[in-house]
Amino acid sequence: MSVPPSMKMETFFTIEMPYRERMEIRRTVFTGGNGPRVAVVAGIHGDELEGLYVCHLLAAWLELLQRTSPGSLLGTVELYPAINTLGLDTLTRGLPVFDIDLNRAFPGSSGGPLPERLAAALMTALSGSALVVDIHASNIYLREIPQVRINQEFDVMLVPLARRMNIDLIWLHGAATVLETTVAHSLNSCGTPCLVAEMGVGMRITPKYCSQLMAGILNVWRNIGVLADDVEIPEACHTPLIADDSNVHYLNAQTSGLFVPATAHWTNVRRGEILGTIVSPFHGDILSEVRSPVDGVLFTLREYPLVYEGSLMARVMARKGGVS
Repeated sequence: MSVPPSMKMETFFTIEMPYRERMEIRRTVFTGGNGPRVAVVAGIHGDELEGLYVCHLLAAWLELLQRTSPGSLLGTVELYPAINTLGLDTLTRGLPVFDIDLNRAFPGSSGGPLPERLAAALMTALSGSALVVDIHASNIYLREIPQVRINQEFDVMLVPLARRMNIDLIWLHGAATVLETTVAHSLNSCGTPCLVAEMGVGMRITPKYCSQLMAGILNVWRNIGVLADDVEIPEACHTPLIADDSNVHYLNAQTSGLFVPATAHWTNVRRGEILGTIVSPFHGDILSEVRSPVDGVLFTLREYPLVYEGSLMARVMARKGGVS
């Protein structure tokens, strides 16, 4: 396949491997005018694949744009679809061999072990961007609606951007619940805006969610001047609800067993409504009923049915004034 002259593949990190091999981490760069530089990061966790497909959708859209309307890309777009290549190759959340969560190694160190060196190289590559979107999926146990999670320390800078992201929920976290060693916190702390998008389920792709987020990213890019005002983009029609630590309720299993949902994900629920049951595979009894503690919206639902006592099964957001 021919590559448009304004698109190129670059290696931004490389390191010698023990057995005469080199590990190279690449990015795709689309260059237009002298407008803002933006980036999309995915694959920091090796069991999260939703972001890889979003990068594919964005690359396909940008390639078409450059062929049909070459002057419409006013800035530079960098796509980093596979940061944790070793984890992706082995379906491992963390970085194999080192047994570490790469998103706990930031801002990193150029003289440290591999996880810290990779983190430092990514920080150098991303710093100064007008916007970074760091895409994650849930784990294999839970399904999440498209959402952006923001540390309240940075809400003034990030919430206006997140509102344009075509997602269903903005979740504001208190500072005490956010780890400072993530790429998002490290970038935001040094003045580079970074939105954390999360959706879907681990080790799977949800095309509907990916297309929804892609439309939101393009919407933000056009708003900040990366794309021309008259460029046609997919419609961004989702208006997010606002959640914070005060109105998010966690539903944990009261007993071990098999969780069987009784309602659909991303629905309005009433206080006392049955969301599912926990049953025994050995006999016909219902061991526990899972009921909503409030009137609200079910935005997290367990995907993997086997549960232990204390396992997270759902999250419900109590409505505070409706859609924000």
